[in-house]
Amino acid sequence: MNSPFTTPGALGWHELASRDPRQSMSFYSQVFGWQFKTIKLQDGPYHIIENHGEAIGGIAPDKGTGPARWTGYITVEDVDEVAANACRLGGKLLHGPEDIAGIGRFCWLEDPQGAVIAAISYLKD
Repeated sequence: MNSPFTTPGALGWHELASRDPRQSMSFYSQVFGWQFKTIKLQDGPYHIIENHGEAIGGIAPDKGTGPARWTGYITVEDVDEVAANACRLGGKLLHGPEDIAGIGRFCWLEDPQGAVIAAISYLKD
């Protein structure tokens, strides 16, 4: 079976930006049975979502005033190329491209209708 972390075009990671990550973790652990592993990143704690021992996403603290939101991360070969293509096709670059130490490179995009999605290239072993 192909891994979503190595298959271009696959939705491989789901991330929740939450104003109250503890409350979110409590809710989703009870709804879906997810477990969480907290790691320290440069910007603060990040909570890895695990489903039956497999990392499937994360919960990050959001200090904004808007609603909490889920973002899907699509695996790509070249984040910079995807960002340029999205802009050329009428989308907007919202963040990045930026490196995540030990993980890869990502960006957030907005399509011409205003939907937000992220692209990520994972480091190769």
